[in-house]
Amino acid sequence: MEQSLQSPPKNTAPFFSTLPRRMDIAEADYARTAPCVAMADALSRSTNHSLYLIDYNRRNFLYVSPNPLFLCGRTTEEVKRLGYAFYFEVVPPDELQTLLTVNEAGFRFYYARPAERRTSLTIEYDFHIRTTDRHTHLVHHKLTPVLLSPQGDIWLALCIVSLSPTKTAGDVLLTDKATGDRYVYSFAGRRWHKQPPLTLSDRERDILQLSVKGLSNAEVGEALFIDTNTVKYHKKSIFEKLHAENITEAVGIAAQLGLI
Repeated sequence: MEQSLQSPPKNTAPFFSTLPRRMDIAEADYARTAPCVAMADALSRSTNHSLYLIDYNRRNFLYVSPNPLFLCGRTTEEVKRLGYAFYFEVVPPDELQTLLTVNEAGFRFYYARPAERRTSLTIEYDFHIRTTDRHTHLVHHKLTPVLLSPQGDIWLALCIVSLSPTKTAGDVLLTDKATGDRYVYSFAGRRWHKQPPLTLSDRERDILQLSVKGLSNAEVGEALFIDTNTVKYHKKSIFEKLHAENITEAVGIAAQLGLI
């Protein structure tokens, strides 16, 4: 393992093939990134998720949180040094091409939008990473722009890594937070498909609103005159619709989308 960490980084150019060669960002402009790093670090201390900041100008990671979920046995400094070559180390070879396809499709979608709309876009997808003991975890990546270049290119992006709530890799969802529009990527057709508006049933909204008050499943069931298993069934449906891992995240997403 140590030998692979010392080897030269693999060619990561395919990850940046859709980006401009230069973003005209001066070294002095990097003073603007300090608050972003501080905020990411503060957020990492208050969540179980792993966070990192991607610097698309320098083609590396500006910040990597110490959460071991994303590190795969490496230190934060080792992952920062590897940059995107880290993916060649930890992603199974049969999923690397999928990752490159998602990366390219996401950038092309991004550049098809007006510059003022680009920071409202969030892309999320699932893939496996290998730990040092050769076990694999299916992780969920959610990525959104933080800073843009003067030309409207993505300069910095925040990526949040969590354990995937699904069982298979490959699902890709892109959301425009400004409009609520959602798009799913088709690998077969190599295109984005706009999804019907997301809706929750009256029962699902009731469960979310009661959950905001801190009620347990049993207490929610008692309030709605349904059994605990039915509450769990509806919560599972809510998580799948909202791509949420838990009720707290589901409430936040639903509120952001105006569903409750």
